[in-house]
Amino acid sequence: MPPVHLVHGDDDLLLHRATTDLVDRLTTEDPELSFDVHDVADLEHLPSLRTTSLFGDRTGIVVRGLEGLKADDELKDEITEYVEAPDPDAVLVLVARGTNKIRAIVNRVKKVGEIHEHKRPADWKGDAWDALVRDEFARRDVRADRTVVAALRRHAGTDTSAIASQVAQVVATLEPDATLTAEHVDDVIGGHATESTFTLVDAVVDRDVVASLVALRGLLEADDEPVMIAGALVWRFRQLLTIRAGGDHRAAGMSPGQFRRVQPLANRNFSPGELAWCQDRLARLDVDLKGGSALDAPLVLELAVLDLATPRDVGAPFNPTA
Repeated sequence: MPPVHLVHGDDDLLLHRATTDLVDRLTTEDPELSFDVHDVADLEHLPSLRTTSLFGDRTGIVVRGLEGLKADDELKDEITEYVEAPDPDAVLVLVARGTNKIRAIVNRVKKVGEIHEHKRPADWKGDAWDALVRDEFARRDVRADRTVVAALRRHAGTDTSAIASQVAQVVATLEPDATLTAEHVDDVIGGHATESTFTLVDAVVDRDVVASLVALRGLLEADDEPVMIAGALVWRFRQLLTIRAGGDHRAAGMSPGQFRRVQPLANRNFSPGELAWCQDRLARLDVDLKGGSALDAPLVLELAVLDLATPRDVGAPFNPTA
């Protein structure tokens, strides 16, 4: 068993999941190993890893938040020095959101231990997001088929925290021995708001600007979260791209009936290259909603919906009065 592990990535929830899984695996492999968990913000010095327990247990330490270490931080020097020559009878797990500030530590871990990278999937990697949703259900011993995964993603989009919380809601309301269905997901998470979200998404795909803005304002007045609304739009446009590429209803995560209704829209309502433009516009919306814009989230979302619902020749300047 390597004496040092570094877990790093760009998403807090995925980092937490990966760290928990690693600690569980290490303690399963060695029942005498027990871990204490510490945050960099609460430490002045690295806890001792060289002192043998009176009860014969092996020492394990998890240190989270290495990205918060300063260049002149004594704790950073202690970790770097320890990793240079770690105690073979102890295990140190380091956790960082990004590695730019701890390159010296990373280079030393490569020589003596293992590095575990867990990055957030790119928005366009639908299969990776599907797998993430299935894994979240599996953590709660529930099997989710393709339709269930598609339903959950329509609501949660590509927000890992939303995925985790909504999966927990769905599982908590599932009767013992009941089969999980997409309808159950919609009932638990969406209710009336789900229908309103579908109204917005359908209006945008129909390229009906007025209906799109009316539906959006209704959602915002009902206190729907902008990131959830954006997630529903991302999901539908990903379905349209899959259909345009020749995918069937299974690949698009749709029922056969829904596929028959939506399939003609992919070709009829979007000119060549326009779906790709819309996907880029949604990526910009995601950045803006996560702090990339000085505008309020509702206004950012309204501008994006206006763009997405307005037909355009790709490459031509946008004229909303045309």
